[in-house]
Amino acid sequence: MLSFNLGLLLVSLTGAVVVPEPFKRPEVIRWGASSVELERALAAQCPKLKTRRIDPPFLANVKNAQLQIDCDGFQFRHRGRHVEFVIRDDRLVMVWLMVDGEEQEAILRDMRKAMGEPTRSNGKYIAFERQRTAWRFKPAEILFYSPELDGEVSGWFE
Repeated sequence: MLSFNLGLLLVSLTGAVVVPEPFKRPEVIRWGASSVELERALAAQCPKLKTRRIDPPFLANVKNAQLQIDCDGFQFRHRGRHVEFVIRDDRLVMVWLMVDGEEQEAILRDMRKAMGEPTRSNGKYIAFERQRTAWRFKPAEILFYSPELDGEVSGWFE
């Protein structure tokens, strides 16, 4: 007798094997890391890496400078991605990880499995505020943010 365990393996309509993937924040994201620490940590993970100043800054309460480290080729869910590491006054506070819109269903499924039901949702975001993570619809991307931004970012999800 032949049996299948659908919990282990799914097959898409195209016949491709689809394995649900655990969702977790990439380990390189360490809140409060300096730009030098991040550049060092990302060097082996980003085939293309560029640090630039954001002027004017889009974050509130920037006293000295807002920088952004742009990383191309960062591996996430078995694909090279563009990731933006946002640094306020030499402390990592936010990360935007670009994905494709057609990945929305699978990524949101895996986010819910890992983090539970979203705390808020609007036409722009689906937020998992306890984990400081959100799905952004346009452009399709995942937001990770530090505790320092709780007050600032929460308004985006109303």
